[in-house]
Amino acid sequence: MGVFSTAVSMFVTLQSAITLLGVPADVYTYGTMYAYIYVGSVLSYICGVYTCLPLLYPLKITSVYEYLGMRFDSNAVRLLGTCIGMLQTLVYMAIALLSPGLALQAVAGLPLWLSIVIVGIVGTIYTSIGGIKSVVWTDVFQSTVMLGGMLTAIVLGIMKAGGVTTVARVAQEEGRLQFNEFDPDPRVRHTVWGLVIGGFFNWYVSLFSQSMVQRISAIPTPKGAKVAYLLNVPMVIVYGILLTTTGLALYGFFHQLGCDPHEAGYVSNRNQLMPFFMMNLLSSYPGVTGLYMSTLFSGALSTLSSGINGLAANTVEDILRPCLQRNRTSDYAVTILAKVLVFVYGILAIGLAYAADSMKGPVSQSSLAAFGATGGPVLGMFLLGALIPWCNKMVTLILH
Repeated sequence: MGVFSTAVSMFVTLQSAITLLGVPADVYTYGTMYAYIYVGSVLSYICGVYTCLPLLYPLKITSVYEYLGMRFDSNAVRLLGTCIGMLQTLVYMAIALLSPGLALQAVAGLPLWLSIVIVGIVGTIYTSIGGIKSVVWTDVFQSTVMLGGMLTAIVLGIMKAGGVTTVARVAQEEGRLQFNEFDPDPRVRHTVWGLVIGGFFNWYVSLFSQSMVQRISAIPTPKGAKVAYLLNVPMVIVYGILLTTTGLALYGFFHQLGCDPHEAGYVSNRNQLMPFFMMNLLSSYPGVTGLYMSTLFSGALSTLSSGINGLAANTVEDILRPCLQRNRTSDYAVTILAKVLVFVYGILAIGLAYAADSMKGPVSQSSLAAFGATGGPVLGMFLLGALIPWCNKMVTLILH
């Protein structure tokens, strides 16, 4: 795969409908301190160039958890890492599928179950047919749709709210424009320390995920892989700025109307603020509301396709490979099996999306919690193997 297309796919895979809905809602509710999380994300990519990349790229592995089996000479450690990592991917996919469902429920009154099923089936079908190449190239296309939708929301939102000066003034007066919270107390929701350090490790976990390693391994040279990592730095910076600005435009628009849609009961939770905002903002522009909805669906599909493709690869390589080798299964049969597994995990993600609806708070908060709970132990296993030479399989199993 090419360097630029793979870099864009790496970026879009982790920037789903979760952030498109959750970050503006978080900025609307709590202010712009959330933007510091993208500082941590940038630092994780830079760190990954000198740690993750030289560790994993030369191995040319199909599954990222092959490293654990080789390093600790233990199938038990490999399977433990595989199971925790797959759980992380499933939970994240479920939240990503839920996000556009909530949006359609608010905008069009479409039942939540129907929108979840539609997105889930579409993503599952094209991933099964095309594999990693279809995932990467649809990610590239979806990134342009996402960018167009975000810019439309920002420009029209600021215009309707009275212009840049008015939006900035209202945000300053109402305490939403804030970048100076340095309180070391971990109980404070958003601080520079919590967001930068937490954002770094949360993003660093993703560099050791199946989706990211699959993409890096598809690039033919180490130099190209390094460039793909570094290309994500400006992408993350621009994306963070756009999302923060969208949140400010959202706040300015509803402040001018003198109405909080959640408090007034127009939306059932704050994750529906953005689609409700876009419905009111764009209803007079034919077709533009559909552009924004396609933005959310593009974000959800990019995450879903990458996740189920990675889960299928993990199942074949980490769980079923010994059995397949004993039976001397042909490559063709293994490929068919992987495609069937894509369907299985797609259906499973659809089911889990209903369970994710019971989680409270912004969807961005839920996804960060899921990454921290499941991704932390996996990252610990990789760091133990890479940084502590005397650490063996028993120590790793006991600690995790």
